[in-house]
Amino acid sequence: MPAVKARIEYLQKLPLYDTVKPYWCFLPPRDGFDPDEQRLDNLEWEDHSDISIEDIRDRKNQFRLDNCGFEVFDHETQFTKFELAEEVVQYKHETEEFLKDKMGAVHVRCYDSRLRKNVLFQRNQLDLNDLLVKEGPARGVHNDITISSGPEVIQRYLSEEEKLSFLKPGYRIRIVNTWRSLVPVLEDRPLALCDSRSVKPHDLIATDRVIPDRVGEVYYLTYNENHKWYWLEHQTSSEPFVFVMYDTMEGSHARFCPHVSFINPRSPPDAQPRESIETRSIVITKGL
Repeated sequence: MPAVKARIEYLQKLPLYDTVKPYWCFLPPRDGFDPDEQRLDNLEWEDHSDISIEDIRDRKNQFRLDNCGFEVFDHETQFTKFELAEEVVQYKHETEEFLKDKMGAVHVRCYDSRLRKNVLFQRNQLDLNDLLVKEGPARGVHNDITISSGPEVIQRYLSEEEKLSFLKPGYRIRIVNTWRSLVPVLEDRPLALCDSRSVKPHDLIATDRVIPDRVGEVYYLTYNENHKWYWLEHQTSSEPFVFVMYDTMEGSHARFCPHVSFINPRSPPDAQPRESIETRSIVITKGL
């Protein structure tokens, strides 16, 4: 299919960010503090319309993790909906086995998951530790891990025994996102992925993401007309994306993959609202 033209949201290039680091906070309500009344970030966005997003449906096998930062795999899951927390736990185990098989890994640790649905949520509290909590699509072009936060994630989630076994020469450690539609054929709010080869270092803006027990760091991106965007039209639940967010191996290969969802102008009015699950995993392979 021809490329679709859509609107994509980027972080603005503001003089403010030359002196103040961008940040976003998730803080629960407490006495004297209402997150609906007090701003919790200094992020300013800008929309860029008519961004060309190419469909890879007829050439999806040409896109590889090491080349562009993302890949489409064929994989049937046992799970199409999640009503119990234990089902999410089982899906994370399934993801570990899937990544071991597809990436030739000697060890995988799936440390996080997110359920998303493209609906308006009416609530004033959000428990990030609840495996069943649903969030809306994430805002702004981003990569969930930075060159600084990657080692911190690895240190936080690997056991001491795993660190002794794998944090040494001869092992390559990647942090990857596995993104899967939970509707049979996705039309509403699909995911767009940016070829990492089209991204320049100055496009990546390190941003603090503050939650009650720690501060993480992500990249948001500023606009560059050379960015090359791709999507998989009519993506099914058996066609998960895997994309890299961090890689310990240095080189010219892809070590990250910016991404964001977009409003699909080809989506029919009665399209089923997007539902998806994404997992974040530490993937360890032997050798380079």
